[in-house]
Amino acid sequence: MFPRTVRALLRGRGRSALWLLPVGLFAVWGVWFLRASITVYEPSVQARLEVHREVYAVDAPVDGRLVKTRVELHRQVRAGEVLFELAHEQEARQLAEAEAQLRGLGPQLAAARAELEVEQGALVAQQERGAAGVEEAKARLVEAEALARRALEEKSSAEQLHSRQLISESEWSRVRTELERAQASEQASRAALARVKMDGTMLATERRIRAAALRRDIAELEAAESVAQASVERLREELERRVVKAPADGILGETSPVRVGTQVRAGDRMATVVAGGDVRIVAQLSPATALGRVRAGQTARMKLEGFAWTEFGMVRATVVAVASEARDGLVRVELSVDEMPVGIPLEHGLPGTVDIAVEDSTPLRLVLRSLGRGLEAPARSRPLPPRSSGDLEMSRGGS
Repeated sequence: MFPRTVRALLRGRGRSALWLLPVGLFAVWGVWFLRASITVYEPSVQARLEVHREVYAVDAPVDGRLVKTRVELHRQVRAGEVLFELAHEQEARQLAEAEAQLRGLGPQLAAARAELEVEQGALVAQQERGAAGVEEAKARLVEAEALARRALEEKSSAEQLHSRQLISESEWSRVRTELERAQASEQASRAALARVKMDGTMLATERRIRAAALRRDIAELEAAESVAQASVERLREELERRVVKAPADGILGETSPVRVGTQVRAGDRMATVVAGGDVRIVAQLSPATALGRVRAGQTARMKLEGFAWTEFGMVRATVVAVASEARDGLVRVELSVDEMPVGIPLEHGLPGTVDIAVEDSTPLRLVLRSLGRGLEAPARSRPLPPRSSGDLEMSRGGS
């Protein structure tokens, strides 16, 4: 294709137009050299994948006899899965008894509360009846007092008439008898009023006493219910402690050789659950390239040893933390894994190298930077000129 184009230019414009081709190429290269953006990567000295793991020790919570176990080395377990059980027949029986006692207290409490409610209603009704009886006795007393006053007035009138002998002896006797009868009726009404008040007070007091006794019984039943509830909860916890479950998802990394029927003691190590965690990359960089250039948020890529990046690809990552000081001559950089290539096992300790994108620059700036570093290197490596004997004598004299 290119020879045809050249021949066409030669035929069309002659050899004088041939110089346009290198000029055009140089112009394109110049634009690229001055304006193109190139990502600059800082390589790590070493790097590896690290998996954060939490280790949970599974111990026997109490003394007991082992009746069931599913503790097998390197077995995958889920959080809440039963690992082993201790004998709990006695605790189960005690729990059943406590639950039965708790269930029996409920109806007793309900009956006592219902009886108290009835007693309180009867007390109110009794107070109302007592108030009505008192009002009735008061009305009878008022009537008896009126009759007694009238009989007293008739006696006064009859006494004057009897002294003048205007009425017979029998009439005078009848008037006195009526007065006595009216006064007796007044006294009886007053006594009836007092009796009605006393009876009402006694009946109300009896009902209050029965209500107080019911409240005491209810308080005792409520206390017994609370004690039974606490016993049930305690026995349930004791029963749950004898059924030991996995604290988290993971792998059984350590197991005990005890078998079913073995007597174990509280605190005996039965297993260890190794739980998986987040994956991160830990890289070590030279202080000259890391300090001041590598910052959190920069993107990076990791090539794993043993897995050709042309076949498997590279791990995409982001810088999350950079150490402020070097340790053992290297700066620690931690990166989060954004994308893991398919086909690479997620194992702790996989080695590789990390390239961190620190900046975008043009080819011109990169060339100038390389020239500057090249000029600085001979100056730093050039030895200092020797001092003359006169300078040594002057320095001695000055000292």
